[in-house]
Amino acid sequence: MTNSKFPWSLIVRFAVTVGVLVFVYVANRDGWPEFRRDLRHAHPAWLLAAFASYALTNLLGIWRWHILLDNCGARLPFAQTLRLAMSGLFTNNFLPGAMSGDVIKAIYAARAQPAKKPTVIMSIVMERLLGFAAMFIVSTALILNRYDKLCATPLTNISVHVYLALFAAGIILLALTKWTRISLVLPFWKKLPFRSWLAEAGQAYKIFIRHPACFWGGMALSALAHLFLILVFYFISLALTMNLNFFDLTAVLPFIAILTIIPATINGFGIREIAFQEFLLFAGMTATSSTALSLCGGFIIIAFGLLGGPVYLRYQTMPAQKLPNHSR
Repeated sequence: MTNSKFPWSLIVRFAVTVGVLVFVYVANRDGWPEFRRDLRHAHPAWLLAAFASYALTNLLGIWRWHILLDNCGARLPFAQTLRLAMSGLFTNNFLPGAMSGDVIKAIYAARAQPAKKPTVIMSIVMERLLGFAAMFIVSTALILNRYDKLCATPLTNISVHVYLALFAAGIILLALTKWTRISLVLPFWKKLPFRSWLAEAGQAYKIFIRHPACFWGGMALSALAHLFLILVFYFISLALTMNLNFFDLTAVLPFIAILTIIPATINGFGIREIAFQEFLLFAGMTATSSTALSLCGGFIIIAFGLLGGPVYLRYQTMPAQKLPNHSR
């Protein structure tokens, strides 16, 4: 008898991840000796700076979530918020997509605040909303700084205009969620697969816009976190002595970030490497160098996420009724 609970989806995505990584390895087989040589001669100080920058990216994100929770009345000690967030980061190493850890965070945070479960979920939605908004604001400025150069290469030319179209579409869709009679004008509106997410985003926005300091403080933390994430890959390029212009790198990272959100592979592996190869061609980077940059960034993401492993295992082995409860 087939077990309906068997994680076929996860197994398929794991197989896809392995297949894509094998493809990346075979396609760049001639460059691996150069890759190993670059790693042996990498500057440890710059790699450490990259790890520290990624740690700051996440700590700023955790602080942002803590502020959102506090302002919506779902108060938790910062240490508890830190443990929940680190548990989510750990699961991101093994689940498909870049936002899988949010599900784990939501589950454990709701257990810690059972009376505030809807608000806790709204805080996570709002956290993502602020993160995307800050990314679009910062990234759009960096993309426009390299607009002419991006338009000179076919792939980046298409990507920059798709990116700007998505930005505009997102603003329009969020505006439409506030129109109460939209279903009369657009009959298909209720059938859109992402409509429920947009409704949740709109509800979260209404909750947190009542706290301007919280909203704009969260936006500022998101922008700062995004800048530190950019520095992760730039510091790696310095560690590997790559002649990579900072603004060329920042111009394509938004395209790569959007692609790695797609839950096709575990933690974006494989997709990220191919994206780096294709998008950094406009900056004159070889496939080997781009792959090295991407893989080193991926290993730093995994290494930091593994720090949340003991926290996640503690929650997994703790009965639900014994989980810390801070409801008021």
